[in-house]
Amino acid sequence: MQPLPWDEEHDVIVVGAGASGLVAAVEAAERGAEVLLLDRWGRGGASARSGGVIYAGGGTPQQIAAGFEDDPETMERYLALEEGVAPDDVLMRRFSERSRHDLTWLVGHGVEVPMGFDPSKAVVPNGNDTGLYFSGNEKHFAPAVPVAARGHRVAGTGMTGRVLVDRLAEAAHRAGVRRESRVRLVDLMTDDAGSVTGVEVLVLAGDRLTRLVHAVLAYVITLTGTLFRRVPAPMTTMVDRFERRRGRIRRLRARRGVVLATGGFSFNHEMMTEHAPDFARAMPLGTAGDDGSGIRLGQGIGAGVRLMDRCGASRFIAPPAAFAKGLLVDDDGERICDESLYAATLSRHIAEHGGRGWLVVDAAMRAEARAQIRSATPLRTRPLSELVSGRANHVIFPRLFGSINLYLNRKVAPTLDELAARCGIDETGLRGTVEAYNAMARHGGPDPLGKPGEHLQPLAHPPFAAVPCHLDGQLFPAPCITLGGLAVDTETQRVQRTDGTEIAGLYAVGRCAAGVASRSYVSGLSLADCVFSGRNAGLALVPES
Repeated sequence: MQPLPWDEEHDVIVVGAGASGLVAAVEAAERGAEVLLLDRWGRGGASARSGGVIYAGGGTPQQIAAGFEDDPETMERYLALEEGVAPDDVLMRRFSERSRHDLTWLVGHGVEVPMGFDPSKAVVPNGNDTGLYFSGNEKHFAPAVPVAARGHRVAGTGMTGRVLVDRLAEAAHRAGVRRESRVRLVDLMTDDAGSVTGVEVLVLAGDRLTRLVHAVLAYVITLTGTLFRRVPAPMTTMVDRFERRRGRIRRLRARRGVVLATGGFSFNHEMMTEHAPDFARAMPLGTAGDDGSGIRLGQGIGAGVRLMDRCGASRFIAPPAAFAKGLLVDDDGERICDESLYAATLSRHIAEHGGRGWLVVDAAMRAEARAQIRSATPLRTRPLSELVSGRANHVIFPRLFGSINLYLNRKVAPTLDELAARCGIDETGLRGTVEAYNAMARHGGPDPLGKPGEHLQPLAHPPFAAVPCHLDGQLFPAPCITLGGLAVDTETQRVQRTDGTEIAGLYAVGRCAAGVASRSYVSGLSLADCVFSGRNAGLALVPES
């Protein structure tokens, strides 16, 4: 039963101020709705900590300038292969057809994308003038689909997720969106028919000390969750008590609807263990806001969930690019997949092999990797503020983890049999896999697992080394985001019950919902889904008259 009277009334209430929530708020406000945007932590969510990459295609200005001939049909064919869905999948078709227009929408709202193209294999391009690069597995599917780069990087210095969120926040302000931070969603309010009519929230006191302490708590939760692979229960209890002691309950009515943009659940170890056990020991990527609270509240009023076992763990083995020439094997010595695949795709394959993998390389590959690390962008070219904030992670990672895997996180042996013994890999299996791979590489392929020819090279120069690529690695972590979420109508983002019927008045976007990026993830696909789903919700909430 809904409580009466309400403390406030608004047309639309959006909960969560990451990319998806901001886009939904802007779209609804520009179409005439009076919008309230609520945010618990005030940091822009996981979007602000991202590389600022938008997966887009179908003939963007950046693609045309770089000489790529792309169209929505080609993009749809690629995504169908990437996501493992039917070629005529309705969601992939709509997303591909809208992709170029969604990028134009972003640009029209102050988000700049440079025109430069970087053909190298990178986590995020180093050059600040680069706006386009290969961010997925486009080359892996080259025999079936024409290759086109689709990773579009937001302009700025280093990791530009914060720039994206800031530009969208400015657009929301211009559109008249009212924003309140340090507000925690406590419950979804429903009427007798089960429709969502508003929210119950906990609003923190506005004094400087309260907000400072709350900001510190957010930082500590994010840090401890990242370091210890879970948020300690006492920390969660302490935050809850602080918020309840320093806040007041308010009940807000939403005349048109409530949009949940509360992120995923990578920082909720209980939910990770329940829904995505293969990734439960990976390092959570995101912020304290990725606690699954929006998903849980939706389930509490009968909402269904989809693809909750899907995660995107960034198991990068390259850069340095030379490591992509190695062999990724499991404990049986069986080759796992094409080693040049995108990090999250690699992680999915490793998860299918018990979460354990070993990258086997020879002396020639290690020498090439050392040379590539030496030629990488020096850390001294980046100011301390970027290094501390994470905006220079694309510069740090190749040097840091490349060096760790060359000198610390590896086992070395003069022969393959001795290497297998030291790693606990089946000796016969490893020897047979390497022999078959070497024979194929010497003939120039083709690789039965699809690795491009540029990365095919025999392992022929001892000593050999094996880098553990386990999903729960300590020295070489695999940062993980969750991809599944509330079941929604993928055209309107209306939340669906477990029986498929819709919950009136409730919408979910971004990683709070199952969407475009929920089956398989490549760089930029999650942020692109945030834009796509956010606009879907805004359009559905305020349809054209």
